[in-house]
Amino acid sequence: MAADDPEKVVCIVNPASGVQRRRMIDRRLAVELPEADRWQTRYPGHGVDLGRQAVTDGYRTVVAVGGDGTLSDVANGILAAGGDRVRLGYVPAGTCNDFARGRKPVTDLGDLLDRSRDRRTDVGAVTFSRPDGTSAHRFFLVNCTVGLISVIGLRFTEKTPVNRVLKRINLQLAEAASGARALVGWKPVDVRLELDGERSRHRITNVAVLKVPFFAGGLTFGSVEPPEAGHLDAVQVLGAGRIGVLATMWQVFRGNAARHPAIRRQQVQTLRIDADTPLPLEVDGEIVGYTPAAFSIHPSRLTTVV
Repeated sequence: MAADDPEKVVCIVNPASGVQRRRMIDRRLAVELPEADRWQTRYPGHGVDLGRQAVTDGYRTVVAVGGDGTLSDVANGILAAGGDRVRLGYVPAGTCNDFARGRKPVTDLGDLLDRSRDRRTDVGAVTFSRPDGTSAHRFFLVNCTVGLISVIGLRFTEKTPVNRVLKRINLQLAEAASGARALVGWKPVDVRLELDGERSRHRITNVAVLKVPFFAGGLTFGSVEPPEAGHLDAVQVLGAGRIGVLATMWQVFRGNAARHPAIRRQQVQTLRIDADTPLPLEVDGEIVGYTPAAFSIHPSRLTTVV
């Protein structure tokens, strides 16, 4: 394709989805989207670099093929390169795919080029602390979490011998083991919150900041409606011991979170969270840093197509 071709397309594929799935996606791309170039991610965070390169190389449509983390990486690269006018396509091929829930993904990948499917999408922005104390910034399209869930995520990413063995055996088993380890030592955390400028202190189990209503592969906090444009869904799960946490999680899994007394939700434009002991921050499925963290809506909007 010529550099100024308005239909110049590249697919950024995460091959870590599994051999069988990768082969199926490769076949579909070759048949249904033959005009697209194909790049593969080679290491964690590589999607950010490739998204940035796609904008620099003049691609007008960039398609992320993978899970929510792959989509998030590619979006971050596009926005960092000033490519908010680039169309961001998504082929959900990961474990959770929460960004695509509630939308009807294309049955033929060629339909990703159909402009009538375009949707203008709010982008969340978060500023947080790195382990060395310096500040960092990231965009998000799905959700962020601070508290028990992010501690479980941190345990899951630890490069321990036990983790390595469990991940080779079964990823779900490794996730369950990480959850059990985190829960054994869990105590509610005192945090300082600032919601749209209003400050408060709470003892929490978890705080989630959502751009879509789904998390963890289709679970919700009682609503399947996304926050209104220009807003974030802030969901507090109030502090509870291990038994209380298990009871709350059971209600979430049953779909009864909307009326649970420990769960409070509020739509906000800005949110800040801090704690005496820094808590890990999970952004679109990846542990990226620690509190203090400040959340807002990015001024630009992305054009997305699923």
